[in-house]
Amino acid sequence: MRFLLLLSMTLSLVFSQDVTVLTPKKAVEIALQRNREIERLKREILSLEDIYRAEKWDRFSPKIDMFVDKDGFNLFGQVLLIDFGNRLARIRSAKINVDIKRELLKEFERQVKIRVVRLFMDIALAEKMAEVKREEMAVAYVRFDRERERLKEGLSDRVKVAEWESTYRRFRAELMEAQRRYNETIYELKRFLGIDVEKPVDVSTYELLSFEVPKDVTIDTDYLLKRYRGNYLLKVKELEIAYFESRAKEQKRIFYPELFAYLDVRNRYEHMDRFRGEGNIVLRVPLFDGRTSFFRERSFLDLKRAVEVERNDIEERVKRDILRAPYLWEELYAKYQDAVAYDSWAQENLDLSRSNYELELAFDLGYAMSTKTEAERRVMEARFNIILFLMRLYDLIGEDPMKVFEGKVPFFTEKVGEI
Repeated sequence: MRFLLLLSMTLSLVFSQDVTVLTPKKAVEIALQRNREIERLKREILSLEDIYRAEKWDRFSPKIDMFVDKDGFNLFGQVLLIDFGNRLARIRSAKINVDIKRELLKEFERQVKIRVVRLFMDIALAEKMAEVKREEMAVAYVRFDRERERLKEGLSDRVKVAEWESTYRRFRAELMEAQRRYNETIYELKRFLGIDVEKPVDVSTYELLSFEVPKDVTIDTDYLLKRYRGNYLLKVKELEIAYFESRAKEQKRIFYPELFAYLDVRNRYEHMDRFRGEGNIVLRVPLFDGRTSFFRERSFLDLKRAVEVERNDIEERVKRDILRAPYLWEELYAKYQDAVAYDSWAQENLDLSRSNYELELAFDLGYAMSTKTEAERRVMEARFNIILFLMRLYDLIGEDPMKVFEGKVPFFTEKVGEI
């Protein structure tokens, strides 16, 4: 009875653990909510938005100062009525700063999605590699054990025994490495998602393994070239150009008038019950400042031209990446076809080995099983490389990389012929 009670308590504790089941899509949702870098960028955006609001309020909001001396005190208030100069440019500069940071956040979110999917791929590949090494190690151990027995019977020698022991130990070390990589990647995934690394999780890679590689298609570069301006780096550089242009306008102060209304209320200590007030409207026109504003303006214009050079270089690089995409696709697809053909051969070889098992060709069967598992890993890796390639193409034109899993890829077109 005590044993049953203890068993029931143990089972209740085991099943009461909250095991989180993670798929790539669910993990992306968690990462966008909990990732620490995303949270930091959002806080920076809030800070820049406050600066932007401050600049807007600073333009026409009234200001009141109190001056106190030995004779008395006075209150001085003023408000800007009309601004013909640099204050609007300063507001625009603050707004552009917010826009730049928002573009950086959007790109980081896209990179987070790619990173999460890549971690799932690393987990799946490490798990498959462990399976391969486990099978290879098992075959090597049987051969090693068989050679030891043959040595006792005088049918082998110590060199062959040492050789098979070395092979077995090598496969075992590689198995430990694959298992270590698998567990490390699980911990890294939990850390990246903001999940307690001690919390148990169940990782599902079905979304990746069930991805169907398109056939008889190639990359439509015309489609991508029409949308390359969505690239985040191009957007950021264009915003930086606008920012430095706006900062240059801020420095234009000579002959830029400002119209103020002010009210001055004064009082003397010997006549505390008497106040004298004076109000007026003043037009301020800067005439000369020793050319300092000219040099500041030219400095920002030089920075603007420097960014324009960067922007043009980035534009050429984006176009280059688009134009070479069809060749990368053909290479990746050829490697995928090669992996599929190898997997088909490995399956035929495994079937043959199974049919010959009755002839005591057990070692051939073991090798055939490990070869088949390695072939499956190669197909998996080739499929994953295609997924990452397509995700990066989406990111290149500033679109959501997770669209890869939504069905038809819009920048594919039918292949008309082989090269």
